[in-house]
Amino acid sequence: MPSSKKSNKGKKYKPHKKKFSDEEIAKRTARLRKYSGDVRPDLAKKGGEKTAQIRWSPEGRAKAEAESLQKTIEKQERIEENVARRELAQRELCRKKLLAYVLRFNPDYLAGWVHKDICARLERFMADVEQGKSPRLMIQMPPRHGKSTLASQEFPSWVLGHHPNWEIMSCSYAESLALDFSRAVRERLRDREYHVLFPKTRVDPENQNAKGWKTVKREGKKGGLLPAGVEGPLTGKGAHILIIDDPVKNATEAESETTRESVANWYSSTAYTRLAPGGGVLVIQTRWHMDDLSGRLEYKMREGRGDVFEIVRYPAVATEDEKFRKAGDPLHEARYSAAQLKMIKQAVGQRTWSALYQQNPVPDEGAMFQSSMLQYYNQDQLPEQLSFVSCWDLAIGQKEVNDKTVGMTWGKDITGDYWFVDCRRGHWDAYEIVDEICDNFVKWQPGFVGVEKDKVALAVGPYLDTEIENRELYSLHVEELPPAREGNKQHRARSLQGLMRRGRVWLPNPEEAPWVSEFVSELLQFPYGRRDDHVDAAAWLALQAADTPAPGFNYSRVPRRETWRDRLRGAMRGTKTMMSS
Repeated sequence: MPSSKKSNKGKKYKPHKKKFSDEEIAKRTARLRKYSGDVRPDLAKKGGEKTAQIRWSPEGRAKAEAESLQKTIEKQERIEENVARRELAQRELCRKKLLAYVLRFNPDYLAGWVHKDICARLERFMADVEQGKSPRLMIQMPPRHGKSTLASQEFPSWVLGHHPNWEIMSCSYAESLALDFSRAVRERLRDREYHVLFPKTRVDPENQNAKGWKTVKREGKKGGLLPAGVEGPLTGKGAHILIIDDPVKNATEAESETTRESVANWYSSTAYTRLAPGGGVLVIQTRWHMDDLSGRLEYKMREGRGDVFEIVRYPAVATEDEKFRKAGDPLHEARYSAAQLKMIKQAVGQRTWSALYQQNPVPDEGAMFQSSMLQYYNQDQLPEQLSFVSCWDLAIGQKEVNDKTVGMTWGKDITGDYWFVDCRRGHWDAYEIVDEICDNFVKWQPGFVGVEKDKVALAVGPYLDTEIENRELYSLHVEELPPAREGNKQHRARSLQGLMRRGRVWLPNPEEAPWVSEFVSELLQFPYGRRDDHVDAAAWLALQAADTPAPGFNYSRVPRRETWRDRLRGAMRGTKTMMSS
Protein backbone atom coordinates (compact mmCIF):
# COMPACT_ATOMS: atom_id res chain seq x y z
CA MET A 1 0.00 0.00 0.00
CA PRO A 2 1.50 3.33 -1.02
CA SER A 3 2.39 5.68 1.76
CA SER A 4 0.22 8.74 2.22
CA LYS A 5 3.18 10.78 3.39
CA LYS A 6 4.36 13.26 0.79
CA SER A 7 8.01 13.18 -0.19
CA ASN A 8 10.09 16.35 -0.30
CA LYS A 9 12.56 14.81 -2.74
CA GLY A 10 13.22 17.01 -5.75
CA LYS A 11 11.39 19.97 -4.26
CA LYS A 12 13.07 23.34 -4.16
CA TYR A 13 13.99 24.58 -0.68
CA LYS A 14 11.72 27.30 0.52
CA PRO A 15 12.83 29.60 3.30
CA HIS A 16 10.85 29.58 6.53
CA LYS A 17 8.18 32.22 6.57
CA LYS A 18 6.64 33.75 9.64
CA LYS A 19 4.61 36.86 10.27
CA PHE A 20 6.50 39.59 12.09
CA SER A 21 5.88 43.20 12.95
CA ASP A 22 8.24 45.91 11.75
CA GLU A 23 9.87 46.15 15.19
CA GLU A 24 10.39 42.41 15.42
CA ILE A 25 11.94 42.30 11.96
CA ALA A 26 14.40 45.05 12.84
CA LYS A 27 15.28 43.38 16.12
CA ARG A 28 15.89 39.97 14.58
CA THR A 29 17.87 41.43 11.69
CA ALA A 30 20.20 43.31 14.06
CA ARG A 31 20.70 40.21 16.18
CA LEU A 32 21.58 38.03 13.22
CA ARG A 33 24.02 40.45 11.64
CA LYS A 34 26.69 39.67 14.24
CA TYR A 35 26.67 36.01 13.23
CA SER A 36 26.80 36.34 9.45
CA GLY A 37 26.92 38.85 6.68
CA ASP A 38 24.60 36.70 4.65
CA VAL A 39 21.43 38.16 6.06
CA ARG A 40 19.03 39.23 3.40
CA PRO A 41 15.77 40.53 4.68
CA ASP A 42 13.29 40.60 1.93
CA LEU A 43 10.22 42.62 2.72
CA ALA A 44 7.19 42.21 0.64
CA LYS A 45 3.58 42.99 0.98
CA LYS A 46 1.25 40.24 0.04
CA GLY A 47 -2.41 40.56 0.82
CA GLY A 48 -1.70 43.38 3.25
CA GLU A 49 0.53 41.20 5.47
CA LYS A 50 4.23 41.73 6.18
CA THR A 51 6.56 38.79 5.86
CA ALA A 52 10.27 38.39 6.54
CA GLN A 53 12.48 35.95 4.74
CA ILE A 54 15.71 35.15 6.58
CA ARG A 55 18.37 32.75 5.37
CA TRP A 56 21.09 31.56 7.78
CA SER A 57 24.67 30.90 6.75
CA PRO A 58 26.38 27.76 8.18
CA GLU A 59 28.71 29.92 10.29
CA GLY A 60 25.81 31.92 11.69
CA ARG A 61 23.84 28.77 12.55
CA ALA A 62 26.79 27.30 14.45
CA LYS A 63 27.25 30.45 16.45
CA ALA A 64 23.54 30.58 17.26
CA GLU A 65 23.52 26.95 18.41
CA ALA A 66 26.58 27.54 20.60
CA GLU A 67 24.93 30.54 22.21
CA SER A 68 21.70 28.59 22.71
CA LEU A 69 23.62 25.74 24.33
CA GLN A 70 25.40 28.15 26.63
CA LYS A 71 22.11 29.72 27.70
CA THR A 72 20.64 26.26 28.34
CA ILE A 73 23.61 25.36 30.53
CA GLU A 74 23.32 28.60 32.45
CA LYS A 75 19.60 28.10 32.91
CA GLN A 76 20.16 24.55 34.21
CA GLU A 77 22.78 25.82 36.62
CA ARG A 78 20.35 28.44 37.93
CA ILE A 79 17.68 25.76 38.37
CA GLU A 80 20.09 23.49 40.24
CA GLU A 81 21.22 26.40 42.39
CA ASN A 82 17.60 27.23 43.27
CA VAL A 83 16.91 23.59 44.06
CA ALA A 84 19.95 23.47 46.33
CA ARG A 85 18.88 26.66 48.07
CA ARG A 86 15.37 25.30 48.58
CA GLU A 87 16.77 22.05 49.95
CA LEU A 88 19.01 23.88 52.42
CA ALA A 89 16.09 26.06 53.46
CA GLN A 90 13.91 22.96 53.86
CA ARG A 91 16.52 21.26 56.01
CA GLU A 92 16.80 24.30 58.24
CA LEU A 93 13.02 24.49 58.49
CA CYS A 94 12.88 20.82 59.53
CA ARG A 95 15.38 21.49 62.28
CA LYS A 96 13.36 24.44 63.59
CA LYS A 97 9.79 23.24 63.04
CA LEU A 98 8.55 19.86 64.18
CA LEU A 99 5.67 19.66 61.69
CA ALA A 100 8.00 20.29 58.73
CA TYR A 101 10.21 17.50 60.09
CA VAL A 102 7.21 15.16 60.34
CA LEU A 103 6.08 15.85 56.79
CA ARG A 104 9.58 15.37 55.37
CA PHE A 105 9.63 11.76 56.57
CA ASN A 106 5.87 11.16 56.27
CA PRO A 107 4.64 12.82 53.07
CA ASP A 108 1.25 11.11 53.38
CA TYR A 109 0.65 12.30 56.96
CA LEU A 110 -2.68 14.16 57.03
CA ALA A 111 -1.75 17.23 59.03
CA GLY A 112 -4.41 19.73 60.04
CA TRP A 113 -4.55 22.78 62.23
CA VAL A 114 -4.66 20.59 65.33
CA HIS A 115 -1.35 18.91 64.48
CA LYS A 116 0.24 22.27 63.76
CA ASP A 117 -0.97 23.48 67.15
CA ILE A 118 0.36 20.39 68.96
CA CYS A 119 3.74 20.70 67.24
CA ALA A 120 4.01 24.34 68.26
CA ARG A 121 3.33 23.37 71.88
CA LEU A 122 5.90 20.57 71.74
CA GLU A 123 8.48 23.00 70.34
CA ARG A 124 7.91 25.33 73.30
CA PHE A 125 8.05 22.31 75.60
CA MET A 126 11.55 21.43 74.38
CA ALA A 127 12.65 25.05 74.64
CA ASP A 128 11.45 25.14 78.27
CA VAL A 129 13.43 22.00 79.06
CA GLU A 130 16.50 23.62 77.49
CA GLN A 131 16.05 26.54 79.87
CA GLY A 132 15.47 24.28 82.88
CA LYS A 133 11.88 25.44 83.46
CA SER A 134 10.49 21.97 84.28
CA PRO A 135 7.52 22.24 81.88
CA ARG A 136 4.35 20.20 82.42
CA LEU A 137 2.14 19.63 79.38
CA MET A 138 -1.06 17.58 79.23
CA ILE A 139 -2.75 16.95 75.86
CA GLN A 140 -6.15 15.26 75.72
CA MET A 141 -7.23 14.08 72.28
CA PRO A 142 -9.66 11.58 70.68
CA PRO A 143 -8.38 8.20 69.46
CA ARG A 144 -7.03 7.74 65.93
CA HIS A 145 -6.19 11.41 65.39
CA GLY A 146 -2.41 11.06 65.11
CA LYS A 147 -1.37 11.99 68.63
CA SER A 148 0.97 9.02 69.20
CA THR A 149 2.75 9.56 65.89
CA LEU A 150 3.59 13.09 66.94
CA ALA A 151 4.32 12.63 70.64
CA SER A 152 5.88 9.16 70.87
CA GLN A 153 7.59 8.72 67.49
CA GLU A 154 8.43 11.99 65.76
CA PHE A 155 8.98 14.24 68.78
CA PRO A 156 11.63 12.03 70.54
CA SER A 157 13.72 11.67 67.37
CA TRP A 158 13.48 15.41 66.69
CA VAL A 159 14.56 16.21 70.27
CA LEU A 160 17.52 13.82 70.10
CA GLY A 161 18.57 15.49 66.87
CA HIS A 162 18.98 18.74 68.78
CA HIS A 163 20.24 17.16 72.00
CA PRO A 164 21.99 13.82 71.39
CA ASN A 165 22.95 13.56 75.07
CA TRP A 166 19.40 13.88 76.42
CA GLU A 167 17.63 10.89 77.97
CA ILE A 168 13.98 10.30 77.14
CA MET A 169 11.53 7.91 78.82
CA SER A 170 8.58 6.77 76.71
CA CYS A 171 5.81 5.05 78.68
CA SER A 172 2.49 3.56 77.66
CA TYR A 173 -0.16 1.23 79.11
CA ALA A 174 1.70 -1.81 77.73
CA GLU A 175 5.41 -2.44 77.40
CA SER A 176 4.88 -3.91 73.93
CA LEU A 177 3.43 -0.63 72.67
CA ALA A 178 6.28 1.33 74.23
CA LEU A 179 8.73 -1.02 72.49
CA ASP A 180 7.07 -0.31 69.14
CA PHE A 181 7.62 3.41 69.72
CA SER A 182 11.24 2.71 70.69
CA ARG A 183 11.92 0.77 67.50
CA ALA A 184 10.35 3.48 65.35
CA VAL A 185 12.53 6.19 66.91
CA ARG A 186 15.65 4.04 66.66
CA GLU A 187 15.07 3.32 62.96
CA ARG A 188 14.62 7.01 62.32
CA LEU A 189 18.01 7.75 63.84
CA ARG A 190 19.53 5.17 61.50
CA ASP A 191 18.03 6.83 58.42
CA ARG A 192 20.56 8.49 56.10
CA GLU A 193 18.12 11.31 55.47
CA TYR A 194 18.04 11.90 59.22
CA HIS A 195 21.85 12.14 59.27
CA VAL A 196 21.60 14.92 56.67
CA LEU A 197 19.49 16.95 59.12
CA PHE A 198 21.25 15.96 62.33
CA PRO A 199 24.77 14.72 61.54
CA LYS A 200 25.85 14.58 65.19
CA THR A 201 23.16 12.15 66.35
CA ARG A 202 23.92 8.46 65.93
CA VAL A 203 22.75 5.27 67.62
CA ASP A 204 25.51 3.72 69.70
CA PRO A 205 26.32 0.39 67.99
CA GLU A 206 27.08 -1.14 71.40
CA ASN A 207 23.75 -0.07 72.94
CA GLN A 208 20.95 -0.48 70.42
CA ASN A 209 18.51 -2.88 72.09
CA ALA A 210 14.88 -1.79 71.58
CA LYS A 211 14.32 -2.20 75.34
CA GLY A 212 16.67 0.69 75.91
CA TRP A 213 19.21 2.12 73.47
CA LYS A 214 21.83 4.87 73.62
CA THR A 215 23.26 7.50 71.32
CA VAL A 216 26.93 8.04 70.60
CA LYS A 217 28.55 10.06 73.38
CA ARG A 218 28.46 13.82 72.89
CA GLU A 219 29.94 16.34 75.30
CA GLY A 220 30.98 13.46 77.54
CA LYS A 221 27.43 12.06 77.87
CA LYS A 222 25.25 9.54 76.13
CA GLY A 223 21.59 10.13 75.47
CA GLY A 224 18.97 7.66 74.38
CA LEU A 225 15.44 6.37 74.84
CA LEU A 226 14.06 4.01 77.47
CA PRO A 227 10.61 2.46 76.80
CA ALA A 228 8.49 1.11 79.64
CA GLY A 229 5.00 -0.02 80.40
CA VAL A 230 3.01 1.90 82.98
CA GLU A 231 3.74 0.36 86.40
CA GLY A 232 6.99 -1.05 84.95
CA PRO A 233 10.43 -0.63 86.58
CA LEU A 234 12.48 2.50 85.89
CA THR A 235 14.95 2.33 88.76
CA GLY A 236 18.44 3.56 88.02
CA LYS A 237 17.42 5.52 84.92
CA GLY A 238 17.02 9.24 84.37
CA ALA A 239 15.01 11.42 82.01
CA HIS A 240 15.18 14.93 80.64
CA ILE A 241 11.74 14.29 79.15
CA LEU A 242 9.13 11.87 80.51
CA ILE A 243 6.47 10.97 77.94
CA ILE A 244 3.33 9.12 79.09
CA ASP A 245 1.19 8.15 76.10
CA ASP A 246 -2.22 6.61 76.94
CA PRO A 247 -1.63 5.14 80.42
CA VAL A 248 -5.10 3.49 80.33
CA LYS A 249 -5.70 0.50 78.07
CA ASN A 250 -9.47 0.13 78.09
CA ALA A 251 -12.69 0.75 80.00
CA THR A 252 -12.12 -2.22 82.31
CA GLU A 253 -8.88 -0.76 83.61
CA ALA A 254 -10.39 2.71 83.78
CA GLU A 255 -13.29 1.48 85.91
CA SER A 256 -11.02 -0.36 88.33
CA GLU A 257 -10.24 1.80 91.33
CA THR A 258 -7.35 -0.52 92.16
CA THR A 259 -5.78 -0.04 88.72
CA ARG A 260 -6.26 3.73 88.80
CA GLU A 261 -4.65 3.92 92.22
CA SER A 262 -1.77 1.73 91.05
CA VAL A 263 -1.11 3.94 88.00
CA ALA A 264 -1.18 7.07 90.14
CA ASN A 265 1.25 5.56 92.64
CA TRP A 266 3.59 4.45 89.83
CA TYR A 267 3.63 7.97 88.43
CA SER A 268 4.36 9.68 91.74
CA SER A 269 6.77 7.16 93.27
CA THR A 270 8.56 5.70 90.22
CA ALA A 271 8.28 7.71 87.01
CA TYR A 272 8.28 11.21 88.49
CA THR A 273 11.36 10.57 90.61
CA ARG A 274 13.42 9.79 87.47
CA LEU A 275 13.25 13.37 86.15
CA ALA A 276 16.48 15.28 85.72
CA PRO A 277 16.64 18.83 87.17
CA GLY A 278 14.55 21.06 84.93
CA GLY A 279 13.11 18.01 83.12
CA GLY A 280 9.66 18.03 81.55
CA VAL A 281 6.59 15.80 81.81
CA LEU A 282 4.38 15.24 78.76
CA VAL A 283 1.09 13.38 79.29
CA ILE A 284 -0.90 12.76 76.12
CA GLN A 285 -3.94 10.54 76.31
CA THR A 286 -7.55 9.83 75.52
CA ARG A 287 -9.73 10.36 78.59
CA TRP A 288 -11.57 7.36 80.07
CA HIS A 289 -12.52 8.28 83.62
CA MET A 290 -12.75 11.29 85.88
CA ASP A 291 -10.08 9.75 88.09
CA ASP A 292 -7.67 8.50 85.42
CA LEU A 293 -4.10 9.79 85.52
CA SER A 294 -4.92 13.07 83.77
CA GLY A 295 -7.96 13.59 85.98
CA ARG A 296 -6.00 12.94 89.16
CA LEU A 297 -3.13 15.24 88.16
CA GLU A 298 -5.63 17.96 87.29
CA TYR A 299 -7.46 17.47 90.59
CA LYS A 300 -4.25 17.80 92.59
CA MET A 301 -3.31 20.88 90.61
CA ARG A 302 -6.64 22.54 91.39
CA GLU A 303 -6.26 21.61 95.06
CA GLY A 304 -2.82 23.24 95.09
CA ARG A 305 -1.09 19.96 95.90
CA GLY A 306 0.51 19.12 92.56
CA ASP A 307 2.45 20.43 89.59
CA VAL A 308 0.87 23.09 87.42
CA PHE A 309 0.15 21.59 84.01
CA GLU A 310 -0.71 23.32 80.78
CA ILE A 311 -3.87 21.38 79.91
CA VAL A 312 -4.99 21.32 76.27
CA ARG A 313 -8.23 19.55 75.32
CA TYR A 314 -9.20 18.77 71.74
CA PRO A 315 -12.83 17.52 71.62
CA ALA A 316 -13.75 15.62 68.47
CA VAL A 317 -16.60 18.08 67.90
CA ALA A 318 -16.24 21.67 69.06
CA THR A 319 -18.71 22.57 71.80
CA GLU A 320 -18.13 26.30 71.33
CA ASP A 321 -16.39 28.67 68.95
CA GLU A 322 -12.63 28.20 69.11
CA LYS A 323 -9.64 29.92 67.55
CA PHE A 324 -9.47 27.61 64.56
CA ARG A 325 -13.03 26.28 64.27
CA LYS A 326 -16.66 27.00 65.02
CA ALA A 327 -19.01 25.16 67.35
CA GLY A 328 -20.04 21.84 65.81
CA ASP A 329 -16.98 21.55 63.54
CA PRO A 330 -14.98 18.29 63.61
CA LEU A 331 -11.45 18.29 64.97
CA HIS A 332 -9.79 16.99 61.80
CA GLU A 333 -12.25 16.75 58.94
CA ALA A 334 -9.69 15.26 56.55
CA ARG A 335 -9.68 12.16 58.74
CA TYR A 336 -13.10 12.14 60.44
CA SER A 337 -15.90 14.19 58.94
CA ALA A 338 -18.91 15.41 60.92
CA ALA A 339 -21.03 12.62 59.42
CA GLN A 340 -18.50 9.96 60.45
CA LEU A 341 -18.28 11.33 63.98
CA LYS A 342 -22.06 11.28 64.22
CA MET A 343 -22.06 7.59 63.30
CA ILE A 344 -19.39 6.92 65.94
CA LYS A 345 -21.43 8.74 68.58
CA GLN A 346 -24.49 6.64 67.82
CA ALA A 347 -22.45 3.44 67.90
CA VAL A 348 -20.50 3.95 71.15
CA GLY A 349 -23.16 5.66 73.26
CA GLN A 350 -23.26 8.95 75.11
CA ARG A 351 -20.95 8.09 77.98
CA THR A 352 -18.13 6.66 75.83
CA TRP A 353 -18.52 9.47 73.31
CA SER A 354 -18.28 12.09 76.03
CA ALA A 355 -15.18 10.51 77.57
CA LEU A 356 -13.11 9.23 74.65
CA TYR A 357 -14.09 11.71 71.97
CA GLN A 358 -15.09 14.88 73.81
CA GLN A 359 -12.47 14.51 76.58
CA ASN A 360 -15.20 14.96 79.18
CA PRO A 361 -15.50 11.67 81.13
CA VAL A 362 -18.77 12.80 82.66
CA PRO A 363 -21.31 14.48 80.36
CA ASP A 364 -22.22 18.01 81.36
CA GLU A 365 -25.80 16.89 82.02
CA GLY A 366 -24.57 14.11 84.33
CA ALA A 367 -24.25 10.33 84.21
CA MET A 368 -26.40 8.36 86.67
CA PHE A 369 -27.87 11.58 88.04
CA GLN A 370 -28.79 14.27 85.51
CA SER A 371 -28.96 17.97 86.12
CA SER A 372 -32.65 17.87 85.11
CA MET A 373 -33.35 15.87 88.30
CA LEU A 374 -32.15 18.64 90.59
CA GLN A 375 -34.73 20.77 92.40
CA TYR A 376 -33.86 23.63 94.73
CA TYR A 377 -35.76 25.45 97.44
CA ASN A 378 -35.25 28.65 99.39
CA GLN A 379 -35.22 28.60 103.17
CA ASP A 380 -38.67 30.18 103.44
CA GLN A 381 -40.12 27.32 101.35
CA LEU A 382 -39.04 24.58 103.75
CA PRO A 383 -42.11 22.81 105.26
CA GLU A 384 -42.61 23.31 108.98
CA GLN A 385 -43.37 19.68 109.76
CA LEU A 386 -40.72 17.16 108.75
CA SER A 387 -39.58 13.75 109.96
CA PHE A 388 -35.78 13.84 110.02
CA VAL A 389 -33.34 11.05 109.24
CA SER A 390 -29.51 11.19 109.37
CA CYS A 391 -26.96 8.86 107.80
CA TRP A 392 -23.18 8.93 108.06
CA ASP A 393 -20.35 7.77 105.81
CA LEU A 394 -17.32 7.64 108.09
CA ALA A 395 -13.63 8.07 107.29
CA ILE A 396 -10.88 8.75 109.82
CA GLY A 397 -8.04 10.98 108.66
CA GLN A 398 -7.18 14.65 108.86
CA LYS A 399 -5.12 14.84 105.67
CA GLU A 400 -6.54 16.20 102.43
CA VAL A 401 -5.76 12.95 100.63
CA ASN A 402 -8.16 11.04 102.91
CA ASP A 403 -11.84 10.63 102.18
CA LYS A 404 -14.16 12.91 104.10
CA THR A 405 -16.54 11.91 106.79
CA VAL A 406 -19.97 13.00 105.57
CA GLY A 407 -23.23 13.09 107.51
CA MET A 408 -26.41 14.11 105.69
CA THR A 409 -29.84 14.88 107.09
CA TRP A 410 -33.12 15.20 105.28
CA GLY A 411 -36.76 15.44 106.32
CA LYS A 412 -39.89 13.82 104.95
CA ASP A 413 -43.01 15.94 104.63
CA ILE A 414 -46.64 14.85 104.69
CA THR A 415 -46.76 14.54 100.89
CA GLY A 416 -43.82 12.15 100.72
CA ASP A 417 -41.23 14.63 99.45
CA TYR A 418 -37.73 14.65 100.94
CA TRP A 419 -35.89 17.85 101.83
CA PHE A 420 -32.13 17.89 102.39
CA VAL A 421 -31.53 20.25 105.33
CA ASP A 422 -27.97 19.71 106.50
CA CYS A 423 -24.62 18.22 105.54
CA ARG A 424 -21.62 17.91 107.84
CA ARG A 425 -18.36 16.97 106.20
CA GLY A 426 -14.67 17.16 107.01
CA HIS A 427 -11.39 15.37 107.68
CA TRP A 428 -11.83 14.46 111.35
CA ASP A 429 -10.43 12.10 113.93
CA ALA A 430 -12.62 9.75 115.97
CA TYR A 431 -13.36 12.29 118.72
CA GLU A 432 -14.38 14.96 116.22
CA ILE A 433 -16.64 12.51 114.39
CA VAL A 434 -18.44 11.68 117.62
CA ASP A 435 -18.93 15.37 118.41
CA GLU A 436 -20.39 16.01 114.95
CA ILE A 437 -22.83 13.09 115.24
CA CYS A 438 -24.02 14.30 118.61
CA ASP A 439 -24.24 17.97 117.57
CA ASN A 440 -26.26 17.02 114.51
CA PHE A 441 -28.63 14.98 116.65
CA VAL A 442 -29.15 17.86 119.09
CA LYS A 443 -29.97 20.23 116.23
CA TRP A 444 -32.37 18.08 114.20
CA GLN A 445 -33.55 15.33 116.57
CA PRO A 446 -33.67 12.70 113.80
CA GLY A 447 -35.78 9.65 114.45
CA PHE A 448 -33.17 7.49 112.74
CA VAL A 449 -29.36 7.77 112.76
CA GLY A 450 -27.58 5.29 110.53
CA VAL A 451 -23.85 4.54 110.40
CA GLU A 452 -22.27 2.12 107.97
CA LYS A 453 -20.75 -0.76 109.91
CA ASP A 454 -17.07 -1.06 109.03
CA LYS A 455 -13.70 -0.80 110.74
CA VAL A 456 -14.10 2.95 111.18
CA ALA A 457 -17.50 2.59 112.82
CA LEU A 458 -16.14 -0.08 115.13
CA ALA A 459 -13.33 2.28 116.13
CA VAL A 460 -15.72 5.17 116.74
CA GLY A 461 -18.36 3.11 118.55
CA PRO A 462 -16.86 3.12 122.07
CA TYR A 463 -16.28 6.88 121.98
CA LEU A 464 -19.83 7.46 120.74
CA ASP A 465 -21.34 5.37 123.53
CA THR A 466 -19.34 7.34 126.08
CA GLU A 467 -20.32 10.71 124.59
CA ILE A 468 -24.01 9.75 124.48
CA GLU A 469 -23.91 8.97 128.18
CA ASN A 470 -21.94 12.12 129.02
CA ARG A 471 -24.42 14.34 127.15
CA GLU A 472 -27.39 12.27 128.31
CA LEU A 473 -28.62 11.88 124.74
CA TYR A 474 -30.51 8.73 125.61
CA SER A 475 -32.86 9.04 122.63
CA LEU A 476 -29.93 8.85 120.20
CA HIS A 477 -30.02 5.35 118.78
CA VAL A 478 -27.41 4.50 116.18
CA GLU A 479 -28.45 1.86 113.67
CA GLU A 480 -25.90 -0.25 111.86
CA LEU A 481 -25.97 -0.11 108.06
CA PRO A 482 -24.51 -3.06 106.13
CA PRO A 483 -21.13 -2.22 104.60
CA ALA A 484 -20.98 -1.65 100.86
CA ARG A 485 -19.53 -4.47 98.85
CA GLU A 486 -17.14 -3.78 96.02
CA GLY A 487 -19.02 -2.65 92.93
CA ASN A 488 -22.47 -2.31 94.57
CA LYS A 489 -22.41 1.43 95.25
CA GLN A 490 -24.32 2.06 92.04
CA HIS A 491 -26.93 -0.48 93.01
CA ARG A 492 -27.30 1.15 96.42
CA ALA A 493 -27.78 4.57 94.81
CA ARG A 494 -30.71 3.39 92.66
CA SER A 495 -33.23 4.32 95.35
CA LEU A 496 -31.96 7.89 95.44
CA GLN A 497 -31.97 8.01 91.65
CA GLY A 498 -35.58 6.81 91.55
CA LEU A 499 -36.77 9.42 94.06
CA MET A 500 -34.99 12.21 92.20
CA ARG A 501 -36.42 11.10 88.86
CA ARG A 502 -39.92 11.33 90.31
CA GLY A 503 -39.22 14.83 91.59
CA ARG A 504 -39.49 13.88 95.27
CA VAL A 505 -36.11 15.27 96.41
CA TRP A 506 -35.32 18.92 97.16
CA LEU A 507 -31.95 20.60 97.74
CA PRO A 508 -31.28 23.93 99.46
CA ASN A 509 -30.36 26.91 97.34
CA PRO A 510 -26.55 26.74 96.87
CA GLU A 511 -26.30 30.40 97.84
CA GLU A 512 -27.85 29.58 101.22
CA ALA A 513 -26.05 26.25 101.73
CA PRO A 514 -22.47 26.19 100.34
CA TRP A 515 -22.17 22.41 100.76
CA VAL A 516 -24.76 21.86 98.01
CA SER A 517 -22.34 22.71 95.20
CA GLU A 518 -19.93 19.96 96.22
CA PHE A 519 -22.80 17.50 96.67
CA VAL A 520 -24.21 18.30 93.22
CA SER A 521 -20.76 17.94 91.64
CA GLU A 522 -20.43 14.45 93.11
CA LEU A 523 -23.94 13.54 92.00
CA LEU A 524 -23.35 14.50 88.39
CA GLN A 525 -20.00 12.70 88.29
CA PHE A 526 -21.20 9.55 90.05
CA PRO A 527 -20.17 6.76 89.60
CA TYR A 528 -17.15 7.97 87.57
CA GLY A 529 -15.99 10.75 89.86
CA ARG A 530 -13.05 10.62 92.20
CA ARG A 531 -15.14 11.28 95.31
CA ASP A 532 -18.51 9.79 96.27
CA ASP A 533 -18.72 10.44 100.04
CA HIS A 534 -21.78 12.69 99.77
CA VAL A 535 -23.54 10.29 97.40
CA ASP A 536 -22.91 7.35 99.74
CA ALA A 537 -24.51 9.14 102.68
CA ALA A 538 -27.43 10.35 100.55
CA ALA A 539 -27.96 6.85 99.15
CA TRP A 540 -28.32 5.50 102.69
CA LEU A 541 -31.00 8.12 103.36
CA ALA A 542 -32.91 7.01 100.27
CA LEU A 543 -32.75 3.36 101.37
CA GLN A 544 -34.47 4.37 104.63
CA ALA A 545 -37.18 6.35 102.82
CA ALA A 546 -39.75 3.57 102.84
CA ASP A 547 -39.37 3.17 106.61
CA THR A 548 -39.40 6.88 107.41
CA PRO A 549 -42.72 7.88 109.02
CA ALA A 550 -44.52 11.04 107.93
CA PRO A 551 -44.56 13.98 110.38
CA GLY A 552 -47.13 13.61 113.15
CA PHE A 553 -46.71 9.83 113.22
CA ASN A 554 -47.45 8.20 116.58
CA TYR A 555 -44.07 6.81 117.58
CA SER A 556 -45.63 4.90 120.50
CA ARG A 557 -46.71 2.31 117.97
CA VAL A 558 -43.19 1.84 116.74
CA PRO A 559 -41.47 -1.21 118.29
CA ARG A 560 -39.23 -0.13 121.10
CA ARG A 561 -35.59 0.18 120.07
CA GLU A 562 -32.71 -1.06 122.14
CA THR A 563 -31.31 1.69 124.42
CA TRP A 564 -27.84 2.10 125.84
CA ARG A 565 -29.04 0.51 129.05
CA ASP A 566 -30.15 -2.56 127.09
CA ARG A 567 -26.75 -2.69 125.43
CA LEU A 568 -25.06 -2.28 128.78
CA ARG A 569 -27.06 -5.18 130.21
CA GLY A 570 -26.09 -7.23 127.18
CA ALA A 571 -22.43 -6.39 127.72
CA MET A 572 -22.72 -7.50 131.35
CA ARG A 573 -24.00 -10.83 130.08
CA GLY A 574 -21.01 -11.15 127.74
CA THR A 575 -22.77 -10.11 124.56
CA LYS A 576 -21.56 -7.31 122.24
CA THR A 577 -23.21 -3.96 121.67
CA MET A 578 -24.19 -2.62 118.27
CA MET A 579 -21.42 -0.07 117.75
CA SER A 580 -18.69 -1.62 119.90
CA SER A 581 -19.02 -5.18 118.66
